[in-house]
Amino acid sequence: MAGMRPILFSLGSTNFFASPIFAGLSAILAALYIWAYRDPKALDDEAYWNLMLWLSVGTLGAGLAAYFVLYGGGWESNLAFISRHHRVKGGAFYGNYWGAMATVWLFARVWKLPFRPLADRVATAAPLALALMRFGCIQHGCCFGRPSSLPWALVFTDPRSALPNSLLGVPLHPSQVYEALGNLAIFCVLHFVVFKRIRAGRLPEGFAFLASTTLYAVLRLTLGHWRGSDPGIFTPWGLTTAQCIALMSLAGCAVLARRWRKA
Repeated sequence: MAGMRPILFSLGSTNFFASPIFAGLSAILAALYIWAYRDPKALDDEAYWNLMLWLSVGTLGAGLAAYFVLYGGGWESNLAFISRHHRVKGGAFYGNYWGAMATVWLFARVWKLPFRPLADRVATAAPLALALMRFGCIQHGCCFGRPSSLPWALVFTDPRSALPNSLLGVPLHPSQVYEALGNLAIFCVLHFVVFKRIRAGRLPEGFAFLASTTLYAVLRLTLGHWRGSDPGIFTPWGLTTAQCIALMSLAGCAVLARRWRKA
């Protein structure tokens, strides 16, 4: 398959890149899902719109901050890029995700709402939103895969894409498609299986959040075999920065699962 469209459209001298546009669409999709499946008694209209405002700031800010510190060569390199190009280079999904969870926790404390049901809904919306966002990454060329000889490999040719010039014209694993499909599968498990058991009382509230975090961590650890984009600044034992965060996420989920089962 041949390459995509990193710039969806332009207005005058302003180019609108695919990745941030799809990121915005994915945020809208997540917000619609949370609205459709919220409990109005636990999260009324006022609380919902305030939560969306908090999440828009916390999720975006944490994603940009995580990329600024952990990717693109680190904060010094990113600061130089911003000075030259007057824009940020990208964001990091794990920053988005844990920024969202931290925001939900703080929101629940301030509004005196239970954390676990809110975390369940936001964590279920996350893989649905990421599945859409990764199709923006395909257009933009970010989060690209390693070279591949498979018949479904992607070839990017537009020099405005996020790929290094050395990979233009080279067949690559469509790692963005792998991740999008993996996240759709995670969403289906959460929405159709985990929540059914929570509603039936067979699992305690909070386990959709734990399942989402665990399943995505496993997916991200697996994708490391085919993903060729920026590994981040922490690469111990050949792991990427995201894989290190995935392992820490798994450890945290194990601790919380044991604690919440006893509660």
